[in-house]
Amino acid sequence: MPQSSTSFRTDPETLSSLDEIAKDMGRSRNWVLNKAIKDFIEYQKWFTEQVQAGLEAADKGEFATDQEINDLFNRFGG
Repeated sequence: MPQSSTSFRTDPETLSSLDEIAKDMGRSRNWVLNKAIKDFIEYQKWFTEQVQAGLEAADKGEFATDQEINDLFNRFGG
């Protein structure tokens, strides 16, 4: 797959942290940046799909009952 190049600006602390992560992983800075960007894109796609599904459910009047919400909070110690 052909690749393109880009650049970005960041503060020295962030760059140092990035290099430390890359070193700890035995990977290059480029690899870590690509992995982080791909993970971010994947999460954003998933999040958008979840929001859209929630909006569609709300438009249909599909809401959780008070009991379902209470059960959920209790399950997670709320």
